[in-house]
Amino acid sequence: MDTTMQHQAICNTLQHQTEVAPLRSYVVTENVLLAAQPQPEDWQRFVEAGYQTVLNIRSDPERAAQQAANARAAGLRYIHAPWPAYELEPEHLAEFARIVEDPATGKLVFHCRSATRVGLIWMLYRMVHQGWSREQAEAELRAAGYDDDAIETFDFCAGDFFERVGSQA
Repeated sequence: MDTTMQHQAICNTLQHQTEVAPLRSYVVTENVLLAAQPQPEDWQRFVEAGYQTVLNIRSDPERAAQQAANARAAGLRYIHAPWPAYELEPEHLAEFARIVEDPATGKLVFHCRSATRVGLIWMLYRMVHQGWSREQAEAELRAAGYDDDAIETFDFCAGDFFERVGSQA
């Protein structure tokens, strides 16, 4: 199944049954879903779609506690790693790599408020930890459904990251 079909399948699975718009989400691999803030009804949909772990990088501890309870009640493993919106550090990417590459993680829902920060982290992970070019990482995010504005933001933030940490990909 190609990426576009995977994305459509997961969106269909995660489609709200009310008048609320579907969760903004992007399938980047068969095991990783980049998502905006899940709603209470999304947790069971993640389980039904085969996801096993949720990684939340939002900084709000109250919301994280409620999400942890909701995720665990649905049978999901929940990880809260409150990473900054800007000025990501190599340590954040290393922690992400440990999580995403751990076989115990299984299928992963990786979320922030709007699905922008997780897109950036995914792009940087591909470049720093997997040796992808910026063009390859951007192409993957485009194929998953991110638009030109998001890609422009990722490009700017990736440039800032590499300028601050002193390396280029």
